[in-house]
Amino acid sequence: MHPERPRYVIDRPAYNLPDFDRQFEKKSRQFPVGEKVKKLFRCSVPRLRGLLFRHLPVLSWLPKYKVKENLLCDVVSGVSAGTIQVPQGMAFALLANLPPVNGLYSSFFPLIPYFFMGTAHQMVPGTFAVLSIMVGIECLRLAPESDFSHFNATVNATVVDTDRMNEARLVISGTLACLTAVIQIGLGFMQFGFVAIYLSESFVRGFMTAAGLQILISVLKYIFGIKVPPYSGPLAVIYTLVDIMRGLPETNVASLVFALVSSVVLIVVKELSARYRHKLPFPIPMEIIIVVVATAISGPLHLPELYHMDIVGEIPLGFPAPIIPTVSQWEEMLSTAFSLAIVGYVINLAMGRTLAAKHGYDVDPNQEMLALGCSNFLGGFFKIHVICCALSVTLAVDSAGGTSQFASLCVMLVVMVTMLALGAFLEPLPKSVLGALIAVNLKNTLLQLSDPYYLWKKSKLDCCVWVVSFLATFFLSLPYGVAIGVGFSILVVIFKTQFRNGSAMVQIIDTDIYKNPKIYSKGKSITGVKIVNYCSPIYFANAEIFRLRVIKKTELDPGKLLLARQKFLEKEQREKAKEEKKDKEVRRRTPCSLVNMKTQTISRLELQNDFDMNSAGSAEPPTSYVNFHCSDAEQGGQSPEQEPASPSAVTLETQPMPFHTLILDLAGVCFIDLVGIKVLIKMNASYTMLGIKLYLANVQAQVCDELEAGGAFDDGNISRGNLFLSVHDAILFALQTSGERRGSSKAEGAKQGLAFNINEEKDLEQEMF
Repeated sequence: MHPERPRYVIDRPAYNLPDFDRQFEKKSRQFPVGEKVKKLFRCSVPRLRGLLFRHLPVLSWLPKYKVKENLLCDVVSGVSAGTIQVPQGMAFALLANLPPVNGLYSSFFPLIPYFFMGTAHQMVPGTFAVLSIMVGIECLRLAPESDFSHFNATVNATVVDTDRMNEARLVISGTLACLTAVIQIGLGFMQFGFVAIYLSESFVRGFMTAAGLQILISVLKYIFGIKVPPYSGPLAVIYTLVDIMRGLPETNVASLVFALVSSVVLIVVKELSARYRHKLPFPIPMEIIIVVVATAISGPLHLPELYHMDIVGEIPLGFPAPIIPTVSQWEEMLSTAFSLAIVGYVINLAMGRTLAAKHGYDVDPNQEMLALGCSNFLGGFFKIHVICCALSVTLAVDSAGGTSQFASLCVMLVVMVTMLALGAFLEPLPKSVLGALIAVNLKNTLLQLSDPYYLWKKSKLDCCVWVVSFLATFFLSLPYGVAIGVGFSILVVIFKTQFRNGSAMVQIIDTDIYKNPKIYSKGKSITGVKIVNYCSPIYFANAEIFRLRVIKKTELDPGKLLLARQKFLEKEQREKAKEEKKDKEVRRRTPCSLVNMKTQTISRLELQNDFDMNSAGSAEPPTSYVNFHCSDAEQGGQSPEQEPASPSAVTLETQPMPFHTLILDLAGVCFIDLVGIKVLIKMNASYTMLGIKLYLANVQAQVCDELEAGGAFDDGNISRGNLFLSVHDAILFALQTSGERRGSSKAEGAKQGLAFNINEEKDLEQEMF
């Protein structure tokens, strides 16, 4: 048995918008530009303090930091995460086609600004695989191996000056990081943090999956220990994969064994850690353990020399000397830098919001953009490549109980110790081990290959976004993937707003609720009233579609009806002019006009379908043409004894319009532009010429302001009294005033019909200019 529902009874007058505003004293919502400018540049101590605390969040959380409760957890989590940051940074430097020491630089210097400016407490900036491979593509393009190759007569072969090439690429990497930082800082100051909303989840997942596949293919050459020439640009991943397949017979078995053993051990430990994570005080730093063990086996046994394995090589100790970015190269890097800035920011913000939701604090999108930009800017002078959130390191800090940026400070200290002292011991580390670490960490990304299967069931458009982003990124390279994926996502949004289908509405019996009759069966139509709703913005891309939707739902096209009347009037005038010449000696006829004609009873639907047909060869007027009715008294005193008119000029009776009021429910319209306003004004004029009232219901306050600013209420275009608070208010007004309008609608329509005919060319000129 259904529980008894509460009931409400409301007794109030029906309101149109002007009456409601008057009675309840609507407030002015104007904000003068001068006041806005003054407020923007007003300087005060509280404003300065708020600005300082906003851009340096460390001033907010550091005084409240609980040392006894949180310091130990932060230190333990930071040290354990630092042992992951070191090998991961070195591995991702290989993806960027840079020496491994670049990964250490990228894991150290950016953490300094983020400690003071970051708003995500558990976030650890560092290398990220997708950004690394985008940087690697740019390094290959601007500093290819061919520029550093020369023929060595001693060995009778072409050799590459690796040291000079690495130094050139480090400068390019730092320059690219600096340009990316400038873009991020500029967007942050312009409050452009909202750009992330244009990157849908489907796009991000498709992009990341394709990037993950590219990364996996890129590290296969390290795992198999084969030489593959570098490629960049569209289809580069296909060329790389083909060369890897061709080079498999030359696989270095020792490198492959190191990679397979490292992968198996890492996968087993990660699965066990995930299963028993609640019992472990902190994550097992298996990456650094594998690196230490592999180095300990490879070095003392001289395996690289025996089996010709590719190793990390010498890692310079100490801090790098600062460089000055090569600003002259910025023009060549601009598109890649912009892609890096947006993709890095989106990844950072997505992780930051996840952490904030879990731990109950807020992340400022614009401040995150500034913090990330400053981190890249400082690192750009110290040969880093572009960074964002170090995903696995951040998750390690979070799962180990880290609570603040002190954890990232401990990560930074671990990296610094490696740079200053421990790096020298990593020289014999096989690169295949680092490749295996990268491949295993791609597991979650590659599992997203099943996304289209689930997306197709839920949203076919989102599935299309995923597929387009994936294919564009995988085959055309990452920068092209970003541009095409974002563009297609925006097109999908436009498509969703452009092709919304309006619906006719009827009254649910014994209620003031109006719904689509195709959905609810207990509804009744209001005699003489048509109701149409529309649930999309009305703007330049769909204004005409909106008008056609209204015509379709009401089954009446006022434009065709008026044009058909005009054609029939012109034909009648021509026929009467001929008859006047013939009967000039017999009697004098008064000129025919729109007001001195009777009309024929016809079908409005036939009129709309037939008005385009050529009726010049027909002696009789088409039965679908409509004319206004006038009384005999308006015929200039014509007596009954006069001859009747010829068949072509016969006067006809008027058939009433199928409805007298059209109500547009605009509750779902969140904005309207000038093109949409022009369409509404023309619709109102066309319906008024036919004696039909156009009412607007549920108009949002912002839409009403836009209508007023766009001139919808000027020069009697749309009366303010035709705006109503609800559909039911408009219905009550329509039923009350319908009888009052019947007497005057014909004369008013005739007058406006003549005006339509006379001013047609003028209206077209005004519309064009």
